[in-house]
Amino acid sequence: MVFRMFALLALLAPVCVLGAGPGLPDGFEPRNDVPAPADYWGFEPGQWHPRHDQIAGYLERLAAASERVEIETIGQTHGLRPLQMLTIAAPERLAEIAALREGRRVASESGEGPPVIWLGYAVHGNEASAATAAALTAWYLAASDDAEVSAWLEDLIIIMEPVLNPDGLDRFAHWVNSHRGQNPSADPSDREHNEAWPNGRTNYYWFDLNRDWLPLVHPESQARMAWLRQWRPHVLTDVHEMGPNTTYFFQPGVPERNNPLTPERNYELTRKIAEFHARILDQAGEPYFTRELFDDYYVGKGSTYPDLTGGIGILFEQASVRGHLQDTVYGTRTFAQAVANQVRTSLSTLQASHALADELVDYQREFFASAREKARADRRAGWLLGDGGDPGRAARLLSLLIDHDIEVRELSEPVSIGGSLHEADAAWFVPASQVHYRLIVSLLEPVAELPMETFYDVSTWPLAMSHGLPMEAVRRAPSTGTRLEAAPGPAGIRPQADGLAWLLAWDQHAAPAALAALLQAGYRVQVTRDPLRIATSDGERNFSRGSLVIHRGLQDQQLDPVTDLLGYLADHHGIDLYSVSGGLALTGPDLGAPSAPVLEPVRPALLVGPGLRATHAGYIWHWFDTFLKMPLVQLEHGSLWRVDLSDYSHIILPDGNYEWLPPTVAERLAAYVRNGGILIAGRSASAWVEGLSLDWSFVDESLNADADDKVPERRAYDDFQADFARQLIGGSALNVVLDVSHPLAFGYSEPEQVVFRRGRHRLRTVDNAYVNAGVYSDDVLASGFLSDETAERLAGTPALSATRHGAGLVIRMADDYLFRGYWAGTERLFANALFFAQLVRATEMPAE
Repeated sequence: MVFRMFALLALLAPVCVLGAGPGLPDGFEPRNDVPAPADYWGFEPGQWHPRHDQIAGYLERLAAASERVEIETIGQTHGLRPLQMLTIAAPERLAEIAALREGRRVASESGEGPPVIWLGYAVHGNEASAATAAALTAWYLAASDDAEVSAWLEDLIIIMEPVLNPDGLDRFAHWVNSHRGQNPSADPSDREHNEAWPNGRTNYYWFDLNRDWLPLVHPESQARMAWLRQWRPHVLTDVHEMGPNTTYFFQPGVPERNNPLTPERNYELTRKIAEFHARILDQAGEPYFTRELFDDYYVGKGSTYPDLTGGIGILFEQASVRGHLQDTVYGTRTFAQAVANQVRTSLSTLQASHALADELVDYQREFFASAREKARADRRAGWLLGDGGDPGRAARLLSLLIDHDIEVRELSEPVSIGGSLHEADAAWFVPASQVHYRLIVSLLEPVAELPMETFYDVSTWPLAMSHGLPMEAVRRAPSTGTRLEAAPGPAGIRPQADGLAWLLAWDQHAAPAALAALLQAGYRVQVTRDPLRIATSDGERNFSRGSLVIHRGLQDQQLDPVTDLLGYLADHHGIDLYSVSGGLALTGPDLGAPSAPVLEPVRPALLVGPGLRATHAGYIWHWFDTFLKMPLVQLEHGSLWRVDLSDYSHIILPDGNYEWLPPTVAERLAAYVRNGGILIAGRSASAWVEGLSLDWSFVDESLNADADDKVPERRAYDDFQADFARQLIGGSALNVVLDVSHPLAFGYSEPEQVVFRRGRHRLRTVDNAYVNAGVYSDDVLASGFLSDETAERLAGTPALSATRHGAGLVIRMADDYLFRGYWAGTERLFANALFFAQLVRATEMPAE
């Protein structure tokens, strides 16, 4: 490719000092026919925080006025806000943009241009300088007649995602604008700089969208990924803010903590691009750093995902003012100054990409070619995936792999996975030989040995384990059929209208959603405490503990026939509903037996508020709202004094710092349990509830006197940070052993399961042999990093426990069963705590 000569001299060209707008070049003379942000907003960029509708409206007007800008709405957030994508290029380039996008897959692998540069902003809503910078950058590209800008537009394709998190951005903009005085306060303690819980960082359901590039749980990520697959950008930027008492960060980052699957040439090019950022900030007199704090390990972040899919991801972190003006150790900083730096590095990204265009295009070609070479050198031909008897859960995983542009093939013959036979329609093959080989290894292969012990985020994300599905790497490829274009949906078995009763096995992925629908509609549902075998319309079948029975004779005659709803559930969720004409079981309990009790409807509440972890609370709320389709009452812990807690069957405690909560919260929760309530405590809350004033009977685990008196080994002061990080559990997959006879483990046929763990808490052992539904296995680490000391601390200890106190129940969940919305293999454990906790009986042995 041939690029303009002066692009190669860009190293020497000064770019940005404060001028027409924060961070734009001095002397910028915009075209009169292109509206500026201030023309639409009614205020100068950096003076106020624009709402998302103001940003979206401006960009629509910009695209209408400029022949260089195209805009598309690619989706909608949970909060019904539009997700916009801009394509910016010379008019001649835009005229052929559809063909270029169509040909990107071939061009990316053959080493043809033009380079595609993806500018992404504001994935965290309260890191808001990014969104204003996006609008300013778009305006500059549309309104500047500078020769260098013209070269960018002619030789590059610029894709801009101006606001990745519109819902969070609006929460934050409303907060800071509502608390901005005519004379803004710079005091860090001012209310403006301290958002109310849950704050604007996260999306509508309080998820961190910069961790969702892998799970693709939310519409923002799903819409982006569809475009990303088409464009395969060469460079992708990820623009953030960090704490106020810092400067400015851009990658390469901490070299020892990068993902080992990323090619070394990626880091070489990142360092070259960094020189452009350094130069532009030096010219502006702005301090920065490049090799501390931040890493590029977790593939689900915006700056790391491109590194394993053929591009170069670059993270930017600007010191935030969290409002309009704030005093810091570096002096008083303004919002406009933060915007200026983000604009500067947006332009230096384009400057670098243009100057390094040939290298970037060649690197992407080499990346995909070397992926196939590595796959050929791998002894594995690929990976077999089975449905584990649950087509619904398998469909979730297959959909996720397909959305990541990973080739998955149907089988044409039965296969053995982990010693179990899977029919051809219940298993699939992921070949190693494909351009996304590196990504596949990252997503499917568990890790036990890692080159680092400190992680900015989680240390593992094994998708087969997270979905609780069997997987096996194989050296010989099986006989395969066509490539999957979409995951096969479970067909489901519809109920027969003339049946006496209908049975629903609890090991189906959507069974909890079906139960929630039935209970909310007022139908009576039984659950089997013991296994049974019974004659159905499809022959004799076995049903395990936890299976649901919907008996015609138990239903309220004033309700619509239950078969109407059952038919809908079978079709909508793809679940199997077996019809029976008689209630007499062949073995096990009959359908009217005491061991098949009627379930009471549930009315749960979630504790929320300052000090509690909003993301964990959000995982729970999202699961209730989008999967179970049932309301979840959110109770502010500061208002518990005026709430009648007896209105709720369950109170759910998310992760958080409960020591910050007033003592009255603990008192009210203890009374709630004693009076018959069910308390579900997750993650660190599971250890905190051990201090509630209840009749706990813990095993004495105190250390012996010698251990107490042991003098710690001397260590270098500089070792503290690494030693501290080594003892944390930032995110690891652990092995647990379930007691499948316990109501909290109903629906699991295999005792060995993999859970996701964060935090150092360790549950105390109760002096009762029957209360632990799950314990950590002796070989506790399934994937990720866990120090030897921590593994020894956790092995054999309780992971899931249910204890009776007075008339109520406390369920301690040490792990995160709903982690980031994609750990589908343990969602049923949470469902069991919700629906089957009422089955847990007291297990005290007779007194001597």
